[in-house]
Amino acid sequence: MREAVPIRRIVVEARELFREHGYEGASMRDLADRVGLRPQSLYTRFPSKESLVREVLALTLDDVLVDLPDPATDWRGAWQTLIGRIAETFETRGRCVGLHLAYGVTAQTPDAQDAVRAFFARLRDAMAGILKAGTISEPASVAADTLAQLEGATLWITTEGDMEPLRHAVERALRVGEREGRAA
Repeated sequence: MREAVPIRRIVVEARELFREHGYEGASMRDLADRVGLRPQSLYTRFPSKESLVREVLALTLDDVLVDLPDPATDWRGAWQTLIGRIAETFETRGRCVGLHLAYGVTAQTPDAQDAVRAFFARLRDAMAGILKAGTISEPASVAADTLAQLEGATLWITTEGDMEPLRHAVERALRVGEREGRAA
């Protein structure tokens, strides 16, 4: 008798497949092989590849937001930790699974499109909440700009292997609040 495969392991492996091959390039058969299941067994847990997208992005968001310092007492620590986690993921994995999925899902996969939109909205809102605690002007706008700069830097990692744009984006993100004279 085969050992049960935890749902989390399936979702983690699906995330890596999406990150490596994009939505279209990832297959349920490849995922089943990675986790040691027969395809039929995988389909009993997840009826389609599209059904995995929301779970993959929820796990990713949880990984990024878990155990951040409390922004009410240490907004700068929360911001630095969050930016550091995003940067570390991009440095080690070369791309954001959410952005990779954003370009891979289509109108034929509306649940996946909704999941991608929700992922980026929740991440932006979490970033804005931290900035709001630091009384940063226009926190939603600053959060969206910062997220766009970090995500955009992955273009150079993916196409050129160049980490410098990411380093610059991180440096800019970590300077948020300095111009407004906010104390740490």
